[in-house]
Amino acid sequence: MCGIYGRIGRRDDPLDQRATLALAHRGPDDRGLLIDPHGPVDRAVVLGHTRLSILDLSDAGHQPMRSADDQVAIAYNGEIYNFQALRADLEKRGHEFRSHTDTEVLLHLYQEYGDGLLDRIEGMYAFGLWDRRRQRMLLARDPSGIKPLFYRTLDAPHSTGDTLVFASEIKALLVDPRFERREDLRALAGYLTYLYVPPPGTAFEGISRLDPGHKLVVEGSRVSVERFHRFETSPKAEFNTVDEAADRLDGLLREVIEQHMISDVPLGAFLSGGIDSGLMVAMMTRIQRERGDRDPTRTFTIGFGSEGQIYDESTSAARIAKHFDTDHQSIRVDPDLATGRFQNIAQQFDEPFGVATALLHDALCEKTRREVTVALAGDGGDEGFGGYPRHRAARSLALYTALLPQRVRTDWIPRAAANLPDRTEGLQGLRRIRRFLTSSGQDFATVYREWLNHYSSGELQALLTPATRAAAGAQAQDELGDLGTIESIIRENAAGTDSMDPAFLADVYGFLTNNVLRDSDRMSMRVGLEVRVPYADRRVLDFGLRLPTRLKVSSPLAALIPGGRSTSKATLRALGARYLPDWCSSAPKQGFVPPMGTWLNGSLRELLHQATEPERLRQRGVVRPDIVQEMIGEHRAGKRDRTWHLWGLVVMESWFQQRIDQLELPSVDVSRLQPEVWSGPRE
Repeated sequence: MCGIYGRIGRRDDPLDQRATLALAHRGPDDRGLLIDPHGPVDRAVVLGHTRLSILDLSDAGHQPMRSADDQVAIAYNGEIYNFQALRADLEKRGHEFRSHTDTEVLLHLYQEYGDGLLDRIEGMYAFGLWDRRRQRMLLARDPSGIKPLFYRTLDAPHSTGDTLVFASEIKALLVDPRFERREDLRALAGYLTYLYVPPPGTAFEGISRLDPGHKLVVEGSRVSVERFHRFETSPKAEFNTVDEAADRLDGLLREVIEQHMISDVPLGAFLSGGIDSGLMVAMMTRIQRERGDRDPTRTFTIGFGSEGQIYDESTSAARIAKHFDTDHQSIRVDPDLATGRFQNIAQQFDEPFGVATALLHDALCEKTRREVTVALAGDGGDEGFGGYPRHRAARSLALYTALLPQRVRTDWIPRAAANLPDRTEGLQGLRRIRRFLTSSGQDFATVYREWLNHYSSGELQALLTPATRAAAGAQAQDELGDLGTIESIIRENAAGTDSMDPAFLADVYGFLTNNVLRDSDRMSMRVGLEVRVPYADRRVLDFGLRLPTRLKVSSPLAALIPGGRSTSKATLRALGARYLPDWCSSAPKQGFVPPMGTWLNGSLRELLHQATEPERLRQRGVVRPDIVQEMIGEHRAGKRDRTWHLWGLVVMESWFQQRIDQLELPSVDVSRLQPEVWSGPRE
């Protein structure tokens, strides 16, 4: 796990050292900067790297790494889990290796297969590869989007004159004083909708993110972006029962987890009280015993004080840890978590990220890093296997539509449901029921988007200023354009054989990549911890997405059968029942969030007040102060749960202060990084 930076542009730029070192937190063990003065169109090519040593801790793993013939170089972030098998095949083809790293395997794969290497590797990755002979730069990002990659090109707004600049994090692109930092209002409207900035843009005009499963190629002055992997939901896996599907998943998941456990440094796991991490830890302990490892698996969890008991899974996690005899540590947090770690959000994400789980991950990763360098996590088990409450709601939608006349669904029930109350301490049942009833008279794409949004379309329209509405693509007074990929993904895949498939794809490309994995990467990398996510592995997601819905989320009619019940993650639960205690494999899903609603009415009240002062909001020009004050009043009176609306505004104001008003980046000593000039002829 590392930080990467690269550039094609002017020569002798001292900012290259500063940009690379801005990523030092991602790779505290080593750093390197390689400059080829003879790049395309008489420009220089720069590759920078900061290393977190995981495999082959020797100097042989130093990056940027050059090929043996000195014609290809790479700056790479991630892990290739099948690198050992790929290396063995390359050796049969005559390739010779100088290290035991997966980085060198990538170099040899490129020399053997060119861009075809992307069809052979399994892992999490983002890399920049410079082919000196062909005068060609290749960037690529893994299909699940586990590792990030941002870039700026010559034709982007506020260009600095470089053909291409790229990096693992936006902060490395902001060190150039010639780049005019300006907020992208459309991106901010999308942020308020999802609490993350949706792709392909970022919160900054002129900076883009490379989408998962895409490559970017620069040849001469031409820049092209192309998809190399697309998740598919068909053809469907041919299983008759969940047990048959669980048999196949058992072998696949074990293979993936075993590969994710390859490490030359101490390794552990995040453990909650749920089935995903519990099954993962169960398989890890079995693999370790079969290997003859005497040391127990090291597990880490987080818990809350009295204000957050409804979210606390530490007791369940401790029971699982005891069952498998792991070396377990529990971290307890309180309201000071938010005030003490709040600034880390803007510093690490470089753009607004209002998902409060990041605060928990920050504390968990910081504590875990003191004990291990690599941790496996259970992220990704819900998106492909049907684990969210909205998946059960979507399964109920067809029955709901069939039983009730259209006027009842689209008029009478929505008007009555709009008055249902909320619970501001965090219970989500009433809010979910209201969302279902108020939106379910519309087409499926609109309904599912409404369930994922934190504002209804009407609420968002009322909140945004005219300038932001215009930037967001308002076509009419009461209509906003698509502010992300969710609705478009659903509509593009609506012709599939399974009506639920578009929802699962939207969750993988939307929620998983931009919420769950984005959070995991930034908070773990802040402290130099590598987090690996087996359930988000391309092979596991492919398997889950190709399962028929009936083997993931049961029909709501199942609850009407004597002894039956409506369940989610059916195949994963069937597999969990083989490894876990009964109470764990059948436990309902528990969200991993802090009690932010309670905190905003208590310990975080002053922070909320400062971030939402009417004059401050007027100066920003993104949202209407009067609507914000209404939301605050509703939340404090317990009329509506406005937790995430308000927390999103607090985070956005912090971002404005740290990334737009003034650039607060860590100071670096550029003398710590001496560039290496790539001498010698170009063949």
